[in-house]
Amino acid sequence: MIGPQVQAAVFAALTSADVADGRIFDGVPDGAVFPYVEIGDEQIVDDGNTCSDAWEVFIDCHIWSRSQSRTTAEVKQIGAEIVDALSQELPLNGYSVVLFKLDTARYLDDPDGITKHGIVTMRYAVEEA
Repeated sequence: MIGPQVQAAVFAALTSADVADGRIFDGVPDGAVFPYVEIGDEQIVDDGNTCSDAWEVFIDCHIWSRSQSRTTAEVKQIGAEIVDALSQELPLNGYSVVLFKLDTARYLDDPDGITKHGIVTMRYAVEEA
């Protein structure tokens, strides 16, 4: 299945780019230091045809911040770093990434009144190599 490979490649790309000072999680530990990025939901859509297998993969990166700023500036900066780090062909064993781009980015205040939240969704079109 393509999903675990995409998640591992996203984790590696974000970590090597030192996004959020390397605080990248796919399961946030108790007491995690803000800001951090959590690799979240993933959607895989069949995009194959009679000649080849292919998929569109959408993967969410959640940004969490408790910056003293009254704006979402920190999460927007980290969001830009995520897009830069993930706007590349991911190394996937047995697959080729033929499209990689930002799908959506949302930045909002969390209802707790303290936390800022960003959601960056990247889109990858993947084919069997």
